[in-house]
Amino acid sequence: MIITHAARGLVWLDLVSPTEEEIGGLVKRYNLHPLVGEELKSSPSLAKIDFYKDYVLVVLTLPSREKREEGGYTITDREVDFVIGRDFLITSRSDTVEQLEYFAKIFETNTILNRDEKIERTAHLFYYMVMRLYAGMCEDLENIKDALIDAESRIFKGDERRMVEVLSGLSRELIDFRQTARVHRDIWEDMAVLADRDFFGKDFRPYAHDLSEEFDRVNELVDNARELLADLRETNDSLLNTKQNEIIKTLTIVTFIFYPATFIASLFTIPASFVPLVGAKNGWTIILVFMIAVTALIWWYIKRQKWL
Repeated sequence: MIITHAARGLVWLDLVSPTEEEIGGLVKRYNLHPLVGEELKSSPSLAKIDFYKDYVLVVLTLPSREKREEGGYTITDREVDFVIGRDFLITSRSDTVEQLEYFAKIFETNTILNRDEKIERTAHLFYYMVMRLYAGMCEDLENIKDALIDAESRIFKGDERRMVEVLSGLSRELIDFRQTARVHRDIWEDMAVLADRDFFGKDFRPYAHDLSEEFDRVNELVDNARELLADLRETNDSLLNTKQNEIIKTLTIVTFIFYPATFIASLFTIPASFVPLVGAKNGWTIILVFMIAVTALIWWYIKRQKWL
C-alpha cells in the first residue's frame, strides 16, 4: 500500500508492506537503482546510509517496546527505509510504526493550516521524521525507567524474589534496545560530513548534528537506565542474600536448640538391660523436665551471646 502526502511541491510516499509491482513502479518513476528497490522490500537489513547521484538511501532499525500476550514487554526491531530525493521522500516499512503514523497526522494538519514553513526540502522532512522516531524511543526508555522505579519500591516492600525475574527482563530490554540502535551514530556522522553537498544544502549540517545529538541523548537515557538497573540489582541481591542468611541462621539455631533434647530422648530409648528412670513411677516426667531444662539453658546461652 502506498500512502501519498504532498505539500509545497514536496511528495512523501509512505509504503506499508509494499508489493513488488508498487516498488517496481517507484523505481521506474524516480529512476532508482535496482538495489534500492530491493532495500524497499520487507527484507530485514542492517542500518546504513548510501549516497547516490540524485538521492540518498537511509536504512534505520528502530527498537520498539511491545507488550507480550503472556505478560511483560519485549523489544521488537522495526525497520524503516528512507529514500531522500530532491523533491520526493519515500519511506518503506513492513510493520506499523506508531511514530510515523503520528507524524503523518501532524503533517496533514500543518498542511491544511499552512504551518509547514520550516519544511522547505525533503531533507528537512526527513529530519522531523527521525526526530519524531527518536521521541518515541525516548518515551519507551522513560517507560522502562518507570518500571525500574516501580521495581525499586517493590524491592523494599519485601518482594525481592519476584524482582529477580523483573530486573532480568528489564536488563534484556535495555540490551536489545542498545544493540538495535547502535549503528545510528555512524549514519549521522557520515551525513554530517557530507551535509555540505548541494543535494542537502549548506544549511543542513546543523540538522545532521542535531540528529547525532538526539541519538546521543537516547544513548544517555539507556546508560542512565542501565546504571539504575545495576544499582537495583545489587541492592536486591544483597537484601535477598541477607534474608536467606537470616532464614538459614534461624533454622540452624532451632536445630541446635532441639538437638540436645533429641539426643537425651535417644539415650533413654537404648535397648539396654538397665536404663535409669525408665519404668520408674515419675520417670517420664523427670526426663521431660530435664529435656526442657537443657533446652532452656541452651536458649539462654544463645540469647546471651546475641546470636538471635
